[in-house]
Amino acid sequence: MKLMKKDIKSNEQVTTFFALESMQIRKSNKAKQNFLALNLYDKSGKITGYLWNEPLETAATLQEKSFVKVKALTTTVNGSLILNIDRIRKAERNEVDLRDFLEVVAGGVELWHKRLLESVELIKDQNCDRLAREFLNDEGFMELFLTSPGGVSVHHNYIGGLLEHTVGIMELAVLHADRHPALLDKDLLLTGAFLHDIGKTREIYWEIAKEYTTEGKFLGHIAIGLSLLEEKLRNLKSFPADLSLLLKHMILSHHGTLEWGSPVRPSPPEALLLHLLDNVDAKVNHMYCHLGVSDPGAEWSLYDKVLNTEIYQKKFEKQSIRSLERVEA
Repeated sequence: MKLMKKDIKSNEQVTTFFALESMQIRKSNKAKQNFLALNLYDKSGKITGYLWNEPLETAATLQEKSFVKVKALTTTVNGSLILNIDRIRKAERNEVDLRDFLEVVAGGVELWHKRLLESVELIKDQNCDRLAREFLNDEGFMELFLTSPGGVSVHHNYIGGLLEHTVGIMELAVLHADRHPALLDKDLLLTGAFLHDIGKTREIYWEIAKEYTTEGKFLGHIAIGLSLLEEKLRNLKSFPADLSLLLKHMILSHHGTLEWGSPVRPSPPEALLLHLLDNVDAKVNHMYCHLGVSDPGAEWSLYDKVLNTEIYQKKFEKQSIRSLERVEA
């Protein structure tokens, strides 16, 4: 059973699993002896471990950005908890639960998958539906789409985050399309919302630590998403050229401006609304995550660089209508 970092106390023997972020061979100042320093973590926190017995040989058996099993004695040095490691080995994938190392979307992936399918069912245009089904029926793509984070740090940065972000935008899209049917085509808007961030399935690597893939660094999720869309369109015979162009534009323009990474600005109403909804959903999620690490007892949160502000956290004191009526009586 996994013992989380937050539950580890000083002066106890522990055997548990960690993710190995990095390691380094060092030499002690006094004894001039080599030792191995390891930066370890789970979702509850980070901890440093030190191995003095056969550090060079052990380092050769380990790999950064992998899971490890550790047996160690804990101690406190300068106020920080550390691990004096007795034994360490690379852990097998089936020995660990990814949920111990990364947060999972609230409600679970299955809930948001169900909501995704419900949103896709609202697409009535035959060609939009055909295209959506091409992605839904691609098991390899969906395995990544259902579990990928929506970002590395700014928003939805947890397992299922991309799915939650996509569904959130699709559900908001329905509200706006139903309210403005003369302005917005619901089928186009829903399909574009479903596809706008599909490139993130190949932009972000997240199994051990959330970071950008080489492909993601070179191309970015917008270019990757366009490539994925074009790949599916080649499988669909007689797909309308005008619809294909509109959907490509929605992927390319959903960041809104050149400085935010879109090569073109959104032009059709559906593309412009998609950009606005994408920005709102990302910012609201970031605000929620920012407040989650702030002191709940403080009146103001810490300053946030993304939102460029502190957030006022104190709620006003509510009074029910009935209690007001009693006072007036």
